[in-house]
Amino acid sequence: MGAMTEPTQTQQSGGAMSALIDLSRVLYEPEAVFGRVAQRPRFLMPFLGLVAVQIVIGVINLPFLQAAIRAQMAAAATPAPAGGPDPSSFAAIGLVFVPVGIAIALALGAFVLWVLVSLMGGDAKFNTLLSVTAYASVPTVILLSLIGTVVLRMQGLGEVTSPADMQPSLGLDLLVPASGFLGAAMKGINPFSIWGTVLTAIGIMVTHRLPKGSAYTIATISLVVGLLIAGAFGALSSRGG
Repeated sequence: MGAMTEPTQTQQSGGAMSALIDLSRVLYEPEAVFGRVAQRPRFLMPFLGLVAVQIVIGVINLPFLQAAIRAQMAAAATPAPAGGPDPSSFAAIGLVFVPVGIAIALALGAFVLWVLVSLMGGDAKFNTLLSVTAYASVPTVILLSLIGTVVLRMQGLGEVTSPADMQPSLGLDLLVPASGFLGAAMKGINPFSIWGTVLTAIGIMVTHRLPKGSAYTIATISLVVGLLIAGAFGALSSRGG
């Protein structure tokens, strides 16, 4: 019994590590990664990997977020209460909600894909699409955040005037500056979101055997839905400010 248990535990450990390493592999061999996902959906390890990277980046960028909160309060003429703590000091609490935010975003993205794949006549599998969404989000969740961190340090603390500046302009908002709904939507159209859309299409083709045209149509519609949601939050944030 012991001889049989040990290989099983080794296989499970190797499978978990492979699922984590696939977060980088998906960038240069997506067909192989999604081929493994088709055989066995894997969400937990890539999810934990995304969360870990986001928390580390959040800790690194914490001084910029605190500066952004102070600048926004100063612009709104809302001074901190006399004798009370600086509200920007609570910025680190937001790191606690990183896993929740990523989980909601991935689940919503997978649900949209599930609906679209079903409408296209495919045999939609939610767990598989959840895994596809996790791996396809690497360009935006990891790479875009890393590039944003570099840009923030090149600009310096003085250039951060609100939490919205935590994601520097790397999309269409560079060409047509805007705010509110349009600004948030245009910021979401960048090389990394397009890269993620391509990975999503490849994932759908490999895991659900849909034609290339159908897979790219689904991935593009999913991107548009995400942009609309981002625009809605941008509009609410602009109105609240």
